[in-house]
Formats: sequence, C-alpha cells, structure tokens
Amino acid sequence: MREIVYKNLITPASKKRDISVEETVEKNGVVSTTTKRSLYFVRTSHAIQSQQELHSWISWRKKDPELNKKFFHILRKYSSKDKTDKLICKIRGSFYVVSDRCVYDVVFVHAIKICLHKVE
Repeated sequence: MREIVYKNLITPASKKRDISVEETVEKNGVVSTTTKRSLYFVRTSHAIQSQQELHSWISWRKKDPELNKKFFHILRKYSSKDKTDKLICKIRGSFYVVSDRCVYDVVFVHAIKICLHKVE
C-alpha cells in the first residue's frame, strides 16, 4: 500500500506559503511514514530606486551576523515500548528575492520526518 497526501497552503495576508507532502508505505510488515514540509514567508520588503542602492543594501545586510545564522537540527527517537523509530531533520535560513524595484527577505523552514513502526 502506498498513499501520498499533498497540501499547498497560501496565506496572502501573512505572506506565507506552506507546502507539505506525506507518503505512507507498507512493506514486509513495516509501515514507513515520511513527511516533508516546506514553509516560506516574507519577513521584510524594501523598495529600491537604483542599482547602487541595491548594492549598498545588500552589503549592509551581509554585515549583520544575526541574519547570516543557519539552523540545522537532527533528532532521532526510538521507543522500545511502541517499537517505533523516528528521525526528524529541520533546516532554517533566509534568502533574498529581487523583483522589479523591491527586495524581499524570505525566511524558509524545511523539515523531514521519517517514522517506522511494525504493523500489528
């Protein structure tokens, strides 16, 4: 058995997009559930008037150490009571998008969760 669930949620008011894919596979008495989730939202936007202003804005943003931090986390849990094994991986960061005369600071969070358990 294989089941795939796809969700694409867009919230214009908060400038957020949430994309989620979940896949469940049953094989040889083991059920594997994999959930992949990507979340994007616009943190700030800045109107620019010239190419020089864009370059100065980018160099100013590169100097901020708080904005250059990346986040990467892996967690593994095993339950001998339930006979389940879970692996969770999360990545967080940001990037910039230039469209017309506006620069958007986009924050992203990518997560993958894998859960294995025996069929009862």
